Amino acid sequence: MLNPEDTSLLIVTAHPDDECLGAGGTVALHTSHGNPVDLLCLTGNEVRNQELEVACVKLGIRRVYYSKRDDFDIDISLTDEVVEAILTTRPKVIITHSYQDYNRNHSMCAKIVDEAVEWASHTTLHENAFKVSTLYHMEVNSLIAQPTIMVNITDTYDTALDALKKHVSQVGKADGYYLKFYDARTTLRGIQADCPRAEAFTQIPTKHAGPFYPENHVSSLI
Repeated sequence: MLNPEDTSLLIVTAHPDDECLGAGGTVALHTSHGNPVDLLCLTGNEVRNQELEVACVKLGIRRVYYSKRDDFDIDISLTDEVVEAILTTRPKVIITHSYQDYNRNHSMCAKIVDEAVEWASHTTLHENAFKVSTLYHMEVNSLIAQPTIMVNITDTYDTALDALKKHVSQVGKADGYYLKFYDARTTLRGIQADCPRAEAFTQIPTKHAGPFYPENHVSSLI
């Protein structure tokens, strides 16, 4: 059996549908390989949470942590909620929003997650403190200027697109902008990655409570 701490991912998003727009193909790829994926969404309402549930089933997401906050009700006070999700799911990898996204709630979500990764690792605060190994920022509404990794989602693009379409209340807005943008962006990233479809991410150095982890020391930088 897979050890969740060795293989699992946690997606932290500002809104329902961000999980599909930013990392739908990547999520579907990992769940198809047996990697557990959990989702924490910081806002939502009855309609959008129902859509989120259906989309997450399509993507193969294991657990979804819902909210009923307004779309714009995101601030640093939510750090503790993200810490709790980290301590509960104990993910090797977290995917969240990018600082470069023009949506201020998305960029705030990125800051919240950065803080939560550090606080979750404090052994002086938590008996079950946990260190996340890798943090990635994803593209949703804005392109990342210099992504550090492209994930080939050719085999899971259709699944991701189908999941995105489950967000019925959103995909019809602005003459189908979100569907068009996801199609165009994954095509562009595919061209750059030499495959039909790809999603782009930036790896962010994780902030950990280093002094509380003696094993963090090294004998040489070479």
